[in-house]
Amino acid sequence: MRELHKWTEEELQFLRQYVLSHSWKETTEEFNRRFGCSLSACAVRSAGKRFKIKTGRTGYFSKGHEPENKGKKMAPEVYEKCAPTMFKKGQASMNHKPVGSISVRSSHGNRPYLYEKVAEPNIWRLKHVLEWEKHNGPVPKGKIIIFADGDTMNTDISNLVMISQAQNAVMNRRSLHGCDKEHTEAAANVAALKIQISKRKKRLKKAKVLDGGEEGCIQE
Repeated sequence: MRELHKWTEEELQFLRQYVLSHSWKETTEEFNRRFGCSLSACAVRSAGKRFKIKTGRTGYFSKGHEPENKGKKMAPEVYEKCAPTMFKKGQASMNHKPVGSISVRSSHGNRPYLYEKVAEPNIWRLKHVLEWEKHNGPVPKGKIIIFADGDTMNTDISNLVMISQAQNAVMNRRSLHGCDKEHTEAAANVAALKIQISKRKKRLKKAKVLDGGEEGCIQE
């Protein structure tokens, strides 16, 4: 079994200084030359890790760094080989989608939704919301558009219903869902009624608390 190298403080100090501007391979080569050893780069790197020696390199170019080939022209023979696959100025990428393109994406609980590209370079919006706005204008704050038959792929205006976020919460909590526009709108109305009843109960409860407090003061 090969005996482990016993690191001296002088050797470790060399590693700390030399590796700041050299790779571990270069550091190993210089270390072996200077100290008369035959350690592998792996062994030296492991020592650096064990003794918490930092290389000073982050793996990315620092701000203001200039590449070595800046301002230099590519050799003609190299350019000739690369030219067929190089991007030309103004050329669109192979996966570019034009405005009006449709994409299916999963969201909102892993359900699929249709998205439509509305602007460059990469602006997409939900297609069913765009369809609603085409016929009825912008969706007010606090409102959402749902699918009457529950099919998120059916973005026809006849299948879209606008409800409040509060109604949607009640409908989901109480499983109030229809299979068509008529039944879905009825479910939405039931949800709205439940919301009004809940608000009414809270107001009555608050009024009773206030009345009770006034009566308590009179009795005193």
